[in-house]
Amino acid sequence: MPLTSLMDVFTILVFFLLFNSSSGEVLEAPREIKLPDSAVEIKPRETVVIMVAPDMVLVQGELVASTTDILTSKNDIIAPITAKLAQIERNIIGINTKTVVEAKEVTLLADKSIPFSVLKKIMSTCTGSGYGKI
Repeated sequence: MPLTSLMDVFTILVFFLLFNSSSGEVLEAPREIKLPDSAVEIKPRETVVIMVAPDMVLVQGELVASTTDILTSKNDIIAPITAKLAQIERNIIGINTKTVVEAKEVTLLADKSIPFSVLKKIMSTCTGSGYGKI
């Protein structure tokens, strides 16, 4: 019984699983955002990520609003962010995305120069969209 080809398949399968099993994603902030120094001992859970740079707001890496527009806005709810969060909930692809959406958690990465009023409006928008853990 020729086992050589079967062993080759198993070897390839083992290497594939070894390389893809370490899905420890490191959340890298873009160069535009200067975060304060911090250290963490536990790996963060996968969540919806909102990045606030000095000139733009990104949800899951896509530009949704300008920071100056949010600062000058009278509303506490930001419509483009609400629309993007709703779109993320509608477009569930795979188990990872479903877990992220069902957790209703948002990770907010903001540049240290961003005024708190902008962050407060973004957090109010997230809470209004059902994302209670920020």
